[in-house]
Amino acid sequence: MNRKWTAVSLAMLFFVVGFLISLDQYFSVGIWFQLRDLHHDTFALSSFTLAIGILIGSSFARKEN
Repeated sequence: MNRKWTAVSLAMLFFVVGFLISLDQYFSVGIWFQLRDLHHDTFALSSFTLAIGILIGSSFARKEN
């Protein structure tokens, strides 16, 4: 598997992790995103931004011969 698909797979993993964290909060608290209690939301947002950063970084990476 080349580096592009590795980066996409890793980004998808972090998107799924962020979604599962939000889903856990929805089942336990009853709301997807709550600004006054950033316990679960901090980890979910960090996971989403890490996935976006991986995708942006992989698009700017040079191809090695």
